[in-house]
Amino acid sequence: MDSIMKLRMIAIASLVAITFSSCSTVPVTGRRQINLMSDTEVVKMTKVAFEQMKAQYPKSNDPRMNDWLLNVSERISQQVFWDMPLAEWEFIVFDVPGQINAFAMPGGKVGVFSGLFGMVQSEDELASVIAHEIAHVTARHTHERMSQAGIMKAGSGVSSIFSGGLSGLVLDPSLTGQLAAWDRAKESEADQIGIMYMARAGYNPNAAIKVMEKMAEMSPGGGGGTPWNSTHPSSQERLDALHSYLPEAMEAFEKAKEMQF
Repeated sequence: MDSIMKLRMIAIASLVAITFSSCSTVPVTGRRQINLMSDTEVVKMTKVAFEQMKAQYPKSNDPRMNDWLLNVSERISQQVFWDMPLAEWEFIVFDVPGQINAFAMPGGKVGVFSGLFGMVQSEDELASVIAHEIAHVTARHTHERMSQAGIMKAGSGVSSIFSGGLSGLVLDPSLTGQLAAWDRAKESEADQIGIMYMARAGYNPNAAIKVMEKMAEMSPGGGGGTPWNSTHPSSQERLDALHSYLPEAMEAFEKAKEMQF
């Protein structure tokens, strides 16, 4: 066995050992995941990105948008406290009318583009979007993507991950299809976690169904098939899954209403 092959085998064996010692559990779903990234490092990177967005986009002064986001953020952040105990929450409506989108970053930074309020018609519907985005954070999907990307490169015979670090990793284009499949799984998982978060916060989980129906209507072809490299499942797939989560979410919603009164 030549020295290069030995080095590759040692690198892969070391990675396997690290992987087994770096597993964590996703909230709500209970899925075991690989996480090779530290919260401190990931939060440091996302804080910089959020500050850049704040410099790039103006904040909205619309009272309705800001009031809705304030109400939703307070209630959902309380529900996820044990999943994100050290979060430094910051919720901002960015004044970008043509952008129907929202995001959440590790560390508790959440942004909503004002264009989203043209689609969501109630606090419950906004809560379904915010809960989904926060679910990505509590499930540590950013950490997992970075960890999985590194593992795939090592499995392809590239051991530079140990010397170069994950933050500088350049992915082989041939791996993007596999990463997209993982991303679709993460979107589905965030749907499941998010609908439970919003229900526990006292928001009607049926609103998540309504929002997804609207997304299906806006999707090309009405939310049909999913390309092999799409990072999201089709809207119809997500709708079917949300309906399957609804009974458990409604039970949590009813309990939350009882506690509110």
